[in-house]
Amino acid sequence: MKAKANLLVVLMMIFAISTSVAQKGVEDGSKYGHGQDSIRALQNLSMYKQFYKQKSYKDAIKPWRVVFNEAPIISKNMYIHGVNMYKIKYKNAKTWDLREKFVDTIMLIYDQRMKYFPDPELLARKGVDLNNLTKSRKKEAYDMLHKAVEEMGNKTPEFAINELMQAALSLYKDEKISTDEMVNDFSLSSDIVDAQTKNATGKDKETLIKVQQNVELIFINSGAATCETLVPMLTDKFEKAPKDLENLKKTVALLRKFDCESSDVYEKSAVNLYELEPSANSAYGISRVFLKKENWGKAVFYYEEATKLEEDSLTKARYFKELAEVLLAAKMSPVKAVQSAREALKYNPKDGSPYITIGRAYADASIGENKFEKSTKYWAAVDMFYKAKAVDTEQTDVANKLIGTYSQYFPNKEEAFFYNITEGQTYTVPGWINHTTKVRF
Repeated sequence: MKAKANLLVVLMMIFAISTSVAQKGVEDGSKYGHGQDSIRALQNLSMYKQFYKQKSYKDAIKPWRVVFNEAPIISKNMYIHGVNMYKIKYKNAKTWDLREKFVDTIMLIYDQRMKYFPDPELLARKGVDLNNLTKSRKKEAYDMLHKAVEEMGNKTPEFAINELMQAALSLYKDEKISTDEMVNDFSLSSDIVDAQTKNATGKDKETLIKVQQNVELIFINSGAATCETLVPMLTDKFEKAPKDLENLKKTVALLRKFDCESSDVYEKSAVNLYELEPSANSAYGISRVFLKKENWGKAVFYYEEATKLEEDSLTKARYFKELAEVLLAAKMSPVKAVQSAREALKYNPKDGSPYITIGRAYADASIGENKFEKSTKYWAAVDMFYKAKAVDTEQTDVANKLIGTYSQYFPNKEEAFFYNITEGQTYTVPGWINHTTKVRF
């Protein structure tokens, strides 16, 4: 009944306009045209839509072409249907030459739709299809996507951002675009997603966060992300918005990931981040700044702040471990180094590297009243190296080398005999080490 009713409407329209002067819609700017040409447009519109609904695309193409050529403003859906049908023809084509012809037709459909139904998003969709359907026109597709994203700015949909970054990555790997272009695409895309995220809520915000993560991952994997490319770009962003919290977080994270902590923009960003939002992460960021500058006192201070503020056990363990290593390397306090290493073990007992630090601290310690007592520290040190590889096989190679190095400094039998110490006996290493071990030579 519905089909009959639709057909009746079409017949009535045909009758009403059959006496008019013939003129195509493409000629007079009307939806259907006038006179006999409007009848032709309506007839072909009806035919192609019926065939399209039945998925008889081969039969739908011919009447669709009439509508496309003669009544270009008849419907937006006409363009969507056209792209869909030619994609099916593309998929079924046996040769690349034929596929390229169908791609040309798809591009033509987009061009005409943009002419009669302007929409900034269409250029992006055109670029997506060109990028996905051709092998030889990747740069052309990339240029479309880049132009579309630039024009849409903060209104750019997620699909266009993702496709631009994927296209840029592919071309950069093939050396078809420069490092500067890859960096600029990342900067452009990242800024847009940042702006959108600030105004988003709920699931929309979650989606945008994932898009941003994908943008960053593509950039990182491109190989274009180096200190030489990141520092100028992030410096410019910092100068434009030195108190932008989200930008500061991203800047610190990126520069830290690529070991660019010695840059001025990292220091400024880390300090501003800590002032705006005191956190373990920002304190850690500042500690890395002063560590690079060998300002041990301030580095230790911010490491300690990070350990106090951090709630995640594994991250807290890492902060304590690094603090212990800094204290030992700077020769500030082997006692505090051991204390920090033991805190690291408390929060992550499966990591054996803090035992390595403890062992080294013992080996560097100043203890004992005589030659024998002073050399007993190496028993304690080697005990820690054995412990390291026992709990963490990744430490085996390092531990074995250290065991070999420091075992040669063990007390000898003659010295031990003088103090009534025999092999296998339990012995407590003196001083602050206060470690109970087994005597061996």
